[in-house]
Amino acid sequence: MVGTSLLVALKPDNLPRLQEIGVDSRVFAFTFGLSLLTGVVFGLLPAWTAARAGVSESLKEGGRSATAGRSHQRVRSTFVVVELAIALVLLVGAGLLVKTFWKLRNVEPGFNSDHLLTMRVELPEARYKEVDKQTRFRIQALATVNSLPGAQGAMISELPLSGDSLNHDFVIEARPPIAPGDEPSLETRSIMGDYFHVMQIPLRRGRDFGRHDFDDKAPLVGIVNDEMARQYFPNEDPLGKRIRWVRNPTVEWITIIGVVGDVKHFGLDLPEQPGLYSPYTQINPWKRWMTFAVRTQSDPGAMGQAVKQQIWKVDSQLPITKVRTMDEVSAASFAARRFNMLLLTLFSGLALMLAAVGVYGVMSYAVTQRTQEIGIRMALGAQMGDVMKLVMRSACCWP
Repeated sequence: MVGTSLLVALKPDNLPRLQEIGVDSRVFAFTFGLSLLTGVVFGLLPAWTAARAGVSESLKEGGRSATAGRSHQRVRSTFVVVELAIALVLLVGAGLLVKTFWKLRNVEPGFNSDHLLTMRVELPEARYKEVDKQTRFRIQALATVNSLPGAQGAMISELPLSGDSLNHDFVIEARPPIAPGDEPSLETRSIMGDYFHVMQIPLRRGRDFGRHDFDDKAPLVGIVNDEMARQYFPNEDPLGKRIRWVRNPTVEWITIIGVVGDVKHFGLDLPEQPGLYSPYTQINPWKRWMTFAVRTQSDPGAMGQAVKQQIWKVDSQLPITKVRTMDEVSAASFAARRFNMLLLTLFSGLALMLAAVGVYGVMSYAVTQRTQEIGIRMALGAQMGDVMKLVMRSACCWP
């Protein structure tokens, strides 16, 4: 029970069916009964074997014939090998998982997570149904955040490493027609402010969004990531190309004005998907949620309350949730892997301990059975090292 509570305390936040974790009484009773039966059987078997031996057999070679001795030796050696092999397999698996986790920690996410604070805000539909009201709030909120000494803010609809996703099927202008239902899709992310500068995502080609692009009357423009350019424009420059959503005929053609580097959006161990960044002002009014990304000069965790106060200056009734540093977001993205690694490491350590106890018991019994032989060998001049080699050879079935 204590171990279960400890493991639950170390769980990742997104662990499913958490409330069902516990010790099942039926499984516990079955395991306890099986352990008890195993102990009784394997405890009585040596006693029964010893009880069958007669006095004359006990006086012959310490109670063992040569054939029986070799047979018992092979059985003991088999136990030693099997125990060590099982423990070794678990240890190797744990070691590989630790190595994978270590490499995962060093994967480049595509942006700089140092001194980066994030928080989520969702505008209520009752007060922010129109796009112009949403735009007014975003402009004012970013202005107040950027007025905070040592802070530079921007916003995005789907935060990197969060796993949040919103995609659209699309077509590319002047390409051969595609059968309905077979259109490709890409991830769409809306931004406001100097987002790529704040996140330090490199601009590969073209230009960043300008002030005029955030005008709701401006022509629709977008910036694609490297993966989008590789997959759909492998032998041509994507700048100036136009795409359009298939399921939303009210959206006009979107002109690609730039290409930025890939980011790890769904996890450090998952590849980036083709994506398109567009200004918040050029979307439908239903996308009322946003995540503020604020780069700070000091400790980002200590500035959480100050940034929230700046946002509340614009609208004090808005709930602000998921206030985390980007390092915390990154850690949460591989929390499940870390938990699996912890479990496998604990079980591997337990297996190693059980194997060590079992090997000690088998070897101790084997040495006890050959006490007379070892004494005679040492009386004839055998050294301690020679005896150790003899015992080890017999344990491993070596001749």
